[in-house]
Amino acid sequence: MADDTAKLETNDSLNDEDISSSKFVEGQFPERIIFPEELNKFLQDRIHDLTAENECLRRAFERAEEKVRKLSQEKLNWQNAPGKPTEPATTKLIELGKKYRNQTAEMETLKTKCKNLEATLVIKDDELEHQRAELQQILKSETYKNSGDNGNQDNIREKDSRSNSSSKDDERIKCLKNKLQRVQTKLCESRNTCAVLRQEINKAQKLLYSEVGENVNINTLSSVPGSWRGRAEQIRNLQQKVSELQIRLSEHEKSQKESSVILDRQNLANLRIVEKERRQQIENTAKELRQTEVALETSKRKLDASKARIKVLEHELNIAKGNIAMLNEKRSHDDRLIDALNERLKIVEARYQEREMEVQNKEHKIERENVNIKNELRATQLHVDRLCRRLEEREIEIDKLKSVQTNQGNGIMSDESLKCRTSLRSDLRPKEERQISPLTSPRSLGEANEYVTLALAAEAERVRLLELVTVLNQRLDKERNEANALIELLHKEKSKCAKLESKLRNLEKERVGLAKVDSGYRAKSYTKSMLSLKPEEETINSEEVRFKIELLEEECLALKARLDTVQQDKVSDLTMYKRMLDQARKTFKDACRNKPLVAGGSRSTITI
Repeated sequence: MADDTAKLETNDSLNDEDISSSKFVEGQFPERIIFPEELNKFLQDRIHDLTAENECLRRAFERAEEKVRKLSQEKLNWQNAPGKPTEPATTKLIELGKKYRNQTAEMETLKTKCKNLEATLVIKDDELEHQRAELQQILKSETYKNSGDNGNQDNIREKDSRSNSSSKDDERIKCLKNKLQRVQTKLCESRNTCAVLRQEINKAQKLLYSEVGENVNINTLSSVPGSWRGRAEQIRNLQQKVSELQIRLSEHEKSQKESSVILDRQNLANLRIVEKERRQQIENTAKELRQTEVALETSKRKLDASKARIKVLEHELNIAKGNIAMLNEKRSHDDRLIDALNERLKIVEARYQEREMEVQNKEHKIERENVNIKNELRATQLHVDRLCRRLEEREIEIDKLKSVQTNQGNGIMSDESLKCRTSLRSDLRPKEERQISPLTSPRSLGEANEYVTLALAAEAERVRLLELVTVLNQRLDKERNEANALIELLHKEKSKCAKLESKLRNLEKERVGLAKVDSGYRAKSYTKSMLSLKPEEETINSEEVRFKIELLEEECLALKARLDTVQQDKVSDLTMYKRMLDQARKTFKDACRNKPLVAGGSRSTITI
């Protein structure tokens, strides 16, 4: 009856809990959410498991109560009948003593049998060895006799051969034959005597065996010192052994009696120890009873706590279902986003590869143009060096002519000076763009015209060089700008790729976390998914704006660095040009100061 009432109470409590949980679910979630059948089955299975656990706990409690009752009854029986347990123990001890004595008697009989068998085995082994030795001696004697017969026959043959070889020894042969016959007769007699002796020996052995016995060896009897009287002496020895064995038996029986007394004392001590152990067991069972009662109370409390915990877990389960539905929607959205980002990545990679190819082609073109420009610069530098050398040579020749003029006078010029001037004017013609007409002035031509021509040529060369330098600077600026633009594009693409990779990693991590959390339940509400998509789009837009700002900041820094380098290059170029101009001016001024001007009466036509 108590079990039935307890079951009814548990069923009522479970029904109340189901009703309360259903009310809670209806109050918390709207009607749009439809719970799947799998979830309902899972909850039903969980309820069945909990009811089965409760029934198992009840059964265990009932078994514990029955054990406690049995132990209490045994305790009462022990207290009421204190003298009964000693009687069966004494009977058992007596039976064990009898069994022990019987077993010891059997053991002793078996030991005696074993000793007798071992003695018979030793005697038989000795007899076998003796018989083998006798057989070997007989065989050796027969072999010696056969060998003697064979030797005699060999001697006869040798003598026959000798008699055939020599006719003179016939008499000797006859004598030897007679001797042979005598020896053979003696041999036959000796053989007969040996056979008679053998027969006598066999008879003597039979008589000895009949007197002494078959188990006695002749060798042992011959080795015994003093006189030996046969069977009487053996009987005496055996009687002595029997008396010794009887003494041992009496001693053994005394020791057995003493051991039985000792065993009785030990058994009494063991009985007392067993009684003490039983009393201790009874005390321990009483303690265990109290502990089981305390454990029952704690288990009841735990049951109440588990019921409350079940309610809380059901509430958390409902919340987790909603979270799982939201996470499933987020996962689907993230999958779409990942697919879109993968497509964008592929497009960006294709563009990046195309840009890389273009950049490589442009770099090759720039390198070729740089090589060509460097070659042109080298050629112009060589041309300038040649012109400088010619100027120095002309100045040396002018100094020589001045010295010659001072020596000869105002109006006289030698043939050598005329040749030098003609050579000077012919060499001063430029190869590429200038053509100087032949001199039409007479011998009294002034030196100012020569300096003018030199200055005009130098200025023209300077202008041409400046134009080339400006063209080179323009080309270099263009190439540098293009290279910087391509580098910036590369930086942008790399930063985009890195950010997209980081996004992909984050999305994959979220996806893995969702896959772990996901238990296969997805809600069918579309409105919540749309609401969750909006904040994600806003976050994506904000991230894109942040990435654009970072890219613009990087571009600004790169442009600033480029401006600084360009300004430094231009400043260095200006300083170089200024130095070149100052050096040219100084050279012309020095030349003008050192060389006085002559009154210009002559004229020269210069065509550039």
